Amino acid sequence: MESTWGIEGWQPRWYSSPADVAEREGAQLQELVGRTVARAWGVWIVEENEWFADLPVILEIGSQRVTVCVNRLEDLSITWDDPIDTTTGPTWWNDWTLQWRSDVHPALQDAVGRTVTAVGLTEYDFRLTDLSNGQVSSAWVLTGLALALGDTGLWVHNACDENGLQTGLPPEDHEHRTTWLDPAPRATPPHGAPFFR
Repeated sequence: MESTWGIEGWQPRWYSSPADVAEREGAQLQELVGRTVARAWGVWIVEENEWFADLPVILEIGSQRVTVCVNRLEDLSITWDDPIDTTTGPTWWNDWTLQWRSDVHPALQDAVGRTVTAVGLTEYDFRLTDLSNGQVSSAWVLTGLALALGDTGLWVHNACDENGLQTGLPPEDHEHRTTWLDPAPRATPPHGAPFFR
């Protein structure tokens, strides 16, 4: 069986725009609405006693298992029902002992037992200033996947070339936007902290 980043059975499918995600994964993402988050896993570094944010998180929602990971500045991978054995830790290039665990981050623990009420794709208005002339260029970059979970949420987002996890919905301001796949959240759960701050 093939492996990626030391995870046997995981074959990431990278996207860099919400339109591409919606076109190829939108129908399956919408099927998550009304289903309950049964389990969630991340990778733990035993020697460092901390979550390994570079590797994906796995969410078991209803009968589906979705693996989510961010990479670089604007790459988001969403794959379905990967044959990943969470009883066997990934292998990495150094000597770390890695384990799949359900308690790696409070945001994953908070999501378990909650029902998905909406699914969204998040973007950040990334700006660069040309120091030679002061001109500012701007582009919206894909930053993550948001799950509305009734009066709260789970946001898997880009934390500068690694996964970030947050309880609540993504921020809403002039630098952040979320494209909600129908249906959009009816309530307004608390919003998370801004990306890249």
